Amino acid sequence: MSFGLTDAGKVALNGIVFVALTALAFPAFGILSILVWVVLFGLVAGFILRPKIKLNGTLPDRIMAGQSTVLRYTVKNVGRFGAYHLWIAFKTLPEGIEQTGDEQIISRLGPGETIEVTLSIKPTRRGYYHIKQPTCQSSFPFNLFRFGTFHSIEDNLVVLPAFHAIRVPTRGIYRQVQTGSSRPVGRLGHSNEYAGNRPFLPGDSPRQIDVRAWARLSMPATREYHDDFDYSAALVVDNLVPDTHQQQQSTENKELEAAVSLCASIAFSMNTDRLIDLLLIGSDLHRFTDCPRTIRLNRIHEMLAGVEPAQSEPTELNEKMWANRFREISEVVFILLNWNPTYRQMIELAHQAGCHTTVLMIGEPHGITDLRASRPRTAGQMPATHEDWDEEIRFVSADEILSGRIEYL
Repeated sequence: MSFGLTDAGKVALNGIVFVALTALAFPAFGILSILVWVVLFGLVAGFILRPKIKLNGTLPDRIMAGQSTVLRYTVKNVGRFGAYHLWIAFKTLPEGIEQTGDEQIISRLGPGETIEVTLSIKPTRRGYYHIKQPTCQSSFPFNLFRFGTFHSIEDNLVVLPAFHAIRVPTRGIYRQVQTGSSRPVGRLGHSNEYAGNRPFLPGDSPRQIDVRAWARLSMPATREYHDDFDYSAALVVDNLVPDTHQQQQSTENKELEAAVSLCASIAFSMNTDRLIDLLLIGSDLHRFTDCPRTIRLNRIHEMLAGVEPAQSEPTELNEKMWANRFREISEVVFILLNWNPTYRQMIELAHQAGCHTTVLMIGEPHGITDLRASRPRTAGQMPATHEDWDEEIRFVSADEILSGRIEYL
């Protein structure tokens, strides 16, 4: 059960206190008694007539940061008496999500009656959240107290980073793929060779269902092929925030949010004509070669929703491992926050493997920090700048990314 005071109830209690203090000097006990009896009667009557409401509704699996979402709930009176002056709203919301629009008010709901209400929420930041169901309260009979019920069950909500379509021209070359390797259904390519069957997964094309295998195994099965040629891409995101940026913004770093948003936009734009096989966030490597095309983008966005600032620099590269991975990649996009020798080494490995590389630096050239500048250097050694990098670097403003003004990559 939930209990609370309305604005009128707060005024009534303040009036009782004021009259009680006045009664110490003037005879006002009659007025004080009337106020006390009214409050007590409203408290007892509200408790007895408190509504018995059943609220049903679910949150969407994922929504985008910065966009309002309408939630629909079904309100049913399961009690034996009618419910009056019902007030439905979220009692508490986690930081980063706010309720928009007016609260829903129902004047009367008879026994067994059902009505549908809508509530709007707007997430201001990406992430993973736990949200409780809305609270349904009644201020009947005197609008002094609110009695109702609420559920402690929490629903999970994934807030994706804000993204939009960007024109990303196709760069690089098609990669020759060994036909002995397993390539999931849904990849781009030519000369498809039948490899076998596997269980049907969400996102697979119904056209690839093998009816005979389905009848034999009593479960849906889809055909799997080898591709001789393929066009794939990799995304690398730097999540190590420089100390200067951390001092400027203690709760949320604009440069990191811009990098995550830009990566989400690039993945959304690339998904139509190429496949993203690798996603490197700091030191965390994610592979998607075993995922169907249609669910690959959702997984990438969900991983980007939970990106947090790194506490240390990326570990040293395994050159042999990355060289082998880049041989199967046609294009690599780097989204960096710092001058980092680890990423520079990775760019060189991508060049040696024949990948087309795009390096995007969040910020201005004079505002980028060289991570080696804080390390001990030998006499005469100078910190690296962007002029020392052989790769062409494009500087992108964080404000332009967050405002959606980036239209071409």
